Amino acid sequence: MTVDEFVKKYAGGVDYDGAYGKQCVDYVNEYAKAVLGIPDAFYAQGIQYAYQVYTNYENLPRVKPHFTRVANGKTNYPAKGDVVIWGKARNGYAGHIAVVLGATEHTLTVAEQNYDGKGSVRTHTYPNYNFVLGWLTPKHKHKPALKVGQIIMLKTGAKLYRTNSSQGGVYTFKDFTNFSSSAEAVLKPGARLVVGEIRQKANGNIWVKTKYGGWICVYDYKGDISKI
Repeated sequence: MTVDEFVKKYAGGVDYDGAYGKQCVDYVNEYAKAVLGIPDAFYAQGIQYAYQVYTNYENLPRVKPHFTRVANGKTNYPAKGDVVIWGKARNGYAGHIAVVLGATEHTLTVAEQNYDGKGSVRTHTYPNYNFVLGWLTPKHKHKPALKVGQIIMLKTGAKLYRTNSSQGGVYTFKDFTNFSSSAEAVLKPGARLVVGEIRQKANGNIWVKTKYGGWICVYDYKGDISKI
């Protein structure tokens, strides 16, 4: 799911934890799960108020591994898909948190929930960064969301591997790497494939077995590079 698809789907809001109604943190929790594939990213962990997502960053085990914390400055600004956090000076106690849709040095456009204390949802452009502590940038924002039966298209070339290669080799899935010489073929950009099976290796790379056989690495975790 993309950021735009998420905003459209949850235009009516979401109560992620089923407690206290539709809070701002509920919205970004659902965003992290649905778009980034990180369940319960901002749930529990001692988080009572939105501003603590930023101030307690170092001690949040489901936040720090997946996001980079960036302090609000005079010339920097967040990117689409980042999570922006306001300090408690914004409203006197809780702060606020939202999903970034766009930004410049002077303006900030977000999708947000409970900005009014009534659980309302909107997209809104703020004319300044008043009370913004900073934002969290996903470390792996290009990680693709995949499902069996999905048709994918390669943006770049990719090596195809088979467990029984016509080159004479017999391999297992664990033998395959992005740089292995056991590749059966190299698929060109624009090739369309049907996902038959999905696996993630210990190094975080995501591999797809095509419906008609052969494995392709579609996501490089370390480089945050998606081939689809």
